Amino acid sequence: MKGHCACGSVTVTLARKPDYVNFCNCSACRPMGAGWGYLASGEVEIAGNMAEFGRTDVERCLTFHFCPACGSTVAWTPYGDHEEERMGVNMRLFPLDEVTGIPAVWSDGLAMTDDSDTPTTRTGHGTMGDGKAF
Repeated sequence: MKGHCACGSVTVTLARKPDYVNFCNCSACRPMGAGWGYLASGEVEIAGNMAEFGRTDVERCLTFHFCPACGSTVAWTPYGDHEEERMGVNMRLFPLDEVTGIPAVWSDGLAMTDDSDTPTTRTGHGTMGDGKAF
């Protein structure tokens, strides 16, 4: 799969489709306006100049990567106490025909506790391309 930011300066190539696309309402994800596909970092190739923003107000958090020219959120990578290999890729950067059919879930990230960085409440589900998610 291949996608790009709004101005085309940053391209993202995925080795495979993600298992699902997550729409999260937590204080980190919601302002980014992204639908996250999770993959191992070795399955993602990003080309182009990017800027980053790292949350420092919490111990276990994320670095968000974005295009400095158009501002498109591209991906996040973990930092701090995160031990996971996965990263999140903004699936809104990919053409609709590339993401159609991927399951979509809406997660209540605001309900997460300090003990977990995984939303436990799914507030909805659908399929990419069904007119609800994109």
